[in-house]
Amino acid sequence: MSDAAPLPPPSDAPAEPTLRRVCAELIALRERNDRQHRLFEQALGQARDELQAKIGQFAADAQQAYQRLRDELTGEKRHSLALLNALMDLALDLQKVAAARPPLDAGTPAAGWAEGVAVAARRAEAVLAQFGVHRYDAVVGSPYQPALHERIGSRSVEGMGPSLVATQVEPGYASQQPDFVLRRAKVLITE
Repeated sequence: MSDAAPLPPPSDAPAEPTLRRVCAELIALRERNDRQHRLFEQALGQARDELQAKIGQFAADAQQAYQRLRDELTGEKRHSLALLNALMDLALDLQKVAAARPPLDAGTPAAGWAEGVAVAARRAEAVLAQFGVHRYDAVVGSPYQPALHERIGSRSVEGMGPSLVATQVEPGYASQQPDFVLRRAKVLITE
């Protein structure tokens, strides 16, 4: 028997380089995975930033379009209200002229003219009604309401308390929409 150390079995000799190679491969795989993960995060960040910019631009464009539409509608509404107010003025003027008609013989030319003015006044009222605008009268003795009545003066009326409608000077006009008064009735109120 010799004093020499026994040799390891032949299968143990290649195990160490294989283990080193496996560890080196794992380390390389981990480094490659880390690089790919960083690239993925960068690409994801760029995509997120681009998407946020596009959403921000879309929101700004939508806001501008909404503002333009609102401005157009407001302008049209303002124009429509101005037109209705002009038509109401015309209707009121025609009614005043028709109401001030003196008694005339039926055969005179002035009688025909006066009847034409009355017809024009009725047509103006019909056009207002066609657009949903109706006349309303202030109720004498009712409480004064600034939303419905325009105070143009006051007077003392016996038997009536203060701040009541004493007389209507001009009728009011409202649309058929509830609580939408185009022109308040002009009234005198009690003192």
